[in-house]
Amino acid sequence: MPTRTIDELVWTALTDATFRKRLLNGQRLEALETVGLTEAERQAVMAVKADTLESFAGALCKPKPISV
Repeated sequence: MPTRTIDELVWTALTDATFRKRLLNGQRLEALETVGLTEAERQAVMAVKADTLESFAGALCKPKPISV
């Protein structure tokens, strides 16, 4: 679900160690209160199971398969 807001969230996690720790250690909901996500984005972020930023970002930024 790559969106500009998701990109900004990942960038913040890369550059802010405190935010990153909250995002990955069970305080995600509290961390997301500081980010202006849509409900769909918030649900997608909350559904991610990851203990590293790399796996977190990978789960969020996977391109959707193209249906033909």
